[in-house]
Order: sequence, then C-alpha cells, then structure tokens
Amino acid sequence: MDALFVLVIITVLGGIPAYVIGERSGVNNAWVAFIPLLGPTIVLLWSIRVGGWTAILAFVPLVNILFLLWVVFAVPRAHNRSGLWGLALLVPAIGMHAYAFTLTPRQYAMPNRIA
Repeated sequence: MDALFVLVIITVLGGIPAYVIGERSGVNNAWVAFIPLLGPTIVLLWSIRVGGWTAILAFVPLVNILFLLWVVFAVPRAHNRSGLWGLALLVPAIGMHAYAFTLTPRQYAMPNRIA
C-alpha cells in the first residue's frame, strides 16, 4: 500500500509542471501529463509541436540519453527562452517546476492548439 501511495505522489508531482507547460503552450489534452512514465514527456513534445509517438525513443537503450538531451534543450528554444533552461530541466523536481511556473503564454507565438 505504501508503494502505491508513493507512485501516486510521484506521478502527480511529476505531472504538474508538464501540465502547466502544456496549458500555457496551448496543448488541448494537457491532462495526459498525469499518465505514469511517458505522460509528461508526451505533453512536453506536444508543447514544441512534435508528435507524442516520438516519446517511444525513451525506451530505446542509448538512444534514450540522446533523446533526453534533445528534449531538454529543444523545449526552451521552442518557447523562446534561453538554452540554459535546458540545464534546469535536467533536475526534474526543481527545474521543471521553476520552468513551468515562470513560463508565460506571451513568451512565444503558437499558431493553434494541438492534440
């Protein structure tokens, strides 16, 4: 029972910043961020206008490291922010929350809502 509780807490705390980024970048189904494992990654990909299927690369050995590095530096660029935010995104507990809650919809131009 304790393990289930911990899993729920990790899923919710990990999904909140991805949900906020999705909402502020115009993703229709930002609630997907609360799906365990790939949900936050899918919403981040949708926020930079890349298909969610790309998240499957996270399960390919060795490719997943390159995929992680690409995502953490592509997200700030797509939102017209400094590439240094990519370093903050590498620290999920603090960096993701700081990135999400300092992002405003006016920092980038998104033509329409997706997903």
